[in-house]
Amino acid sequence: MSSAARAPKISILVVIYRMSRQAENTLYSLSARFQRNVSEADYEIIAVENPSDDVLGEDRARALGGNIEYFLRDEPAQSPVFALNYAYERSRAPLVGLIVDGARMVTPRMLEHALLGQRLVPHPLIAVPGYHLGPEEHHKNVSAGYDEKVEAGLLEKIDWKNNGYDLFTIACFSGANAKGFMCPLLESNCLFCTREDFERIGRADERFDLPGGGSVNLHMYAKLAALPESKLIVLAGEGSFHQFHGGVTTTEIEDRDQVIATQSQQLRMVNGGTFEGVHREPMVLGVIPWQAQQFMKRSASFAIFHAAACKKLGWPEWYESKGT
Repeated sequence: MSSAARAPKISILVVIYRMSRQAENTLYSLSARFQRNVSEADYEIIAVENPSDDVLGEDRARALGGNIEYFLRDEPAQSPVFALNYAYERSRAPLVGLIVDGARMVTPRMLEHALLGQRLVPHPLIAVPGYHLGPEEHHKNVSAGYDEKVEAGLLEKIDWKNNGYDLFTIACFSGANAKGFMCPLLESNCLFCTREDFERIGRADERFDLPGGGSVNLHMYAKLAALPESKLIVLAGEGSFHQFHGGVTTTEIEDRDQVIATQSQQLRMVNGGTFEGVHREPMVLGVIPWQAQQFMKRSASFAIFHAAACKKLGWPEWYESKGT
């Protein structure tokens, strides 16, 4: 059977909006010229772009790999949720990778280890820890004197296309996993699940219609983790790196607290009036390159503190430890 006729093992769904430079970096980092120990035939990338004044376009997208499918979709809504489901409907693989924010670069062995995780358990929920490029999270960009020009200089300095793990040397933890990847994660901006499980949670819930999708990432991650058969696998040595692009909650704006409050209100509404984060014990998988060892050390320190605090308060460290 030819590679063109062979079904892919992974479908990666990427949504793009007003971030052509960042999306080009993201797609390059997902391409077979950057990812190690996989071939183009192993996976497909479904990139869906919503129109803006900064369009990546089909030619630039497809030039990055022969396994990239690109769609420019005339989407009137402000949310990427509809584009994500559109991409899913055009995907073919049994394992689905979800990247709602197309400004997320990834490290070179992410796909290799995602495929390994797929083979370990029947219902994997594979989470890639999140980072922000630069010294601070991007919602502090003005105070930190950080913008796209500064970021472009950092990326050029480390020659990231030839040294992908050097992204760790110019990054900080994302707030979604501010205490590392061995404590409970709030969300993952790059996660993998089976096609079956994505269907079981109803795909991406289209009630998340706020700009940027609101809290749809938190919702998908929590719903997938709540499936009793799922096993959380964290790719400790890999990373999803947010590039600055003026996102809804990743820019320093005066009303950011109100924006987040509105998103939280919608999250609770979709979940029947309440929302509880994920406390699933992670299976830590992968190889820790030297560039990431500082984050491994910090994650271990936070995990020790978390375990001691739970013990002192009489709380279970993980839901599994109380049999639920």
